Amino acid sequence: MLDRKKEPEIHDFESLKLPKADCRVLPNGVPLYVIDMGDQDVNRIDIMFNAGKYEQSVPLAATAANAMLKEGTEKATSVDIAEKLDFYGAWFQNSVSHHNSYITLYSLNRSFPDVLPILESVIYEPKFPEKEFQTYIERGKQQWLVEQEKVQNLVNREFFEQLFGKEHPYGRPSEAQDYDRLTTDDLRAFHRDFYRPERCKIVMSGKITEAMIEKVAAGFGQERSLPATDAGQKVYPIVRSENHFRYFEKSGALQSAVRIGIPTINRDHPDYIKLRILNTVLGGYFGSRLMLNIREEKGFTYGISSSVIGLKYGSYLSISTQTGTEYVKPLIEEVFKEIERLRNEKIPEEELGVVKSYLSGELARILDGPFSVCDAYISLMANQLDFEYYDRQFRTIRDITAQELQEIARKYWIKDDFYVSVAGQI
Repeated sequence: MLDRKKEPEIHDFESLKLPKADCRVLPNGVPLYVIDMGDQDVNRIDIMFNAGKYEQSVPLAATAANAMLKEGTEKATSVDIAEKLDFYGAWFQNSVSHHNSYITLYSLNRSFPDVLPILESVIYEPKFPEKEFQTYIERGKQQWLVEQEKVQNLVNREFFEQLFGKEHPYGRPSEAQDYDRLTTDDLRAFHRDFYRPERCKIVMSGKITEAMIEKVAAGFGQERSLPATDAGQKVYPIVRSENHFRYFEKSGALQSAVRIGIPTINRDHPDYIKLRILNTVLGGYFGSRLMLNIREEKGFTYGISSSVIGLKYGSYLSISTQTGTEYVKPLIEEVFKEIERLRNEKIPEEELGVVKSYLSGELARILDGPFSVCDAYISLMANQLDFEYYDRQFRTIRDITAQELQEIARKYWIKDDFYVSVAGQI
């Protein structure tokens, strides 16, 4: 019998492993990963194309092409698509990253045969109607104009140009004229070149049956008569700014946005997971040193965070916050004081234990449930990592020492290599 007066014992995780997917290959060579988990008759299918912003030759083409997929096909209008999905209790999600485009369909198992053909038509038979396109452009440009008034977006433009250069896809911001120049022909060209079976991966998750897999194979596994394309992998040189401090003045700003960062190692480097653990200590969770010092003790900001972002061609550490204009300089000084502390002092065991528990809990949450596991698989594929990555991550979290973390800080966090961007007032 459960004694509710007695606290349950607390145990560390003994192991955390990514559940294995059933990996298959469709007749046309498209990889299919099946994650059959869960008790509810619901499912999710993710279609992933190597068709991100890095691949586009025309600014905005990747994002616009992805967003316009559900605005009408050769068989149905956008209204028809929306009404049918609503009738069956299904819905789409679209997104684009630097290197990939995603189309996700959630549905009930009983309606899967009815909504899957809609997904197939949306992906391979989009019409890109002019009227809906003009509406998309007008909304997008208006949103862009609104965003340019925010110091957080202004500082991002400066920061990424510092790290990668204005001509690099990671560093090039969108401009108002990009919306004026984009055409439906640009979208059709991008779709023709990149929404192709050879650039596609599929993940099914939820309560998956063999009949559902067969329907996916019948639709997405067929050979398609597509025009030849010479859209190869582009490579852009990274040109870092010689100016390690940038200031964009915005008259009348009551707050300033601050970003501090440094180029760093990629995800496939042996030290990458250790660096992410160190970043958690610095600013990666609510109890981090930056939060305790700059928010709780100094009161310079409502929130400050740091993260290590792993990209295909260039990873970086980013520290981001907003503060009153009078606190910009002392805030920056305190950030570098905390970085120097991690370089010069070992992290106390109690603090390191809290961080390890937090990270283990976050990892367990990521691997809980079919859709979370699906997200993990998509992340691994998008970053070209093997399926043992999460197991290595857990073992590194469990075994890492304060000495190792201090060595990582000394090796990768050198003050003169950091970049600082500020937008607002100083």
